Amino acid sequence: MRTVLSCAALAAASIAWADTQAVVVDAPVVGVDPIVQVVTDRIPHETCRDERVKVVVQGGHGHSTTPPILGAIIGGTVGGALGSDSRHQPLIAGAGAALGASIGHDVSHQRNAHSYYVTEEFCEVDYELRDREEVVGYRVSYRYGDSIYQTRTATPPGETIRLRVELQPLD
Repeated sequence: MRTVLSCAALAAASIAWADTQAVVVDAPVVGVDPIVQVVTDRIPHETCRDERVKVVVQGGHGHSTTPPILGAIIGGTVGGALGSDSRHQPLIAGAGAALGASIGHDVSHQRNAHSYYVTEEFCEVDYELRDREEVVGYRVSYRYGDSIYQTRTATPPGETIRLRVELQPLD
């Protein structure tokens, strides 16, 4: 049964193909216009400049705890003397000790640090946008019979363009 249906389908296709005929003809080209598209390119440009940079080096490998301790003692003593007639003397002395320790720490770091300047090169990339026109195809006008038709092609066709003309009965 299946074979009979397949043969019937092939016969119907053959009959339909027999009713349609195709011929190839060369039609004269009457005009070719390029189709142009604007393309934007990003062109990188590297810009470099030299800058002086300060380098700070801390002296020694270990830090002495003497300056902060000495600062705490001095700050506590000064704070205690300033608050001697106040009931808040322990609080003022404590604040003076904390402030003195902080100042001593900062002073020790400033003494141990030395600095120098070096020149370093810094570079950055900027982009220039540049437009250009690019041909992406051709609009081709050609004559077939008494009429002018148009199509689009990837390349210019020359003096003629090949057409496949299908002939099929209308009844």
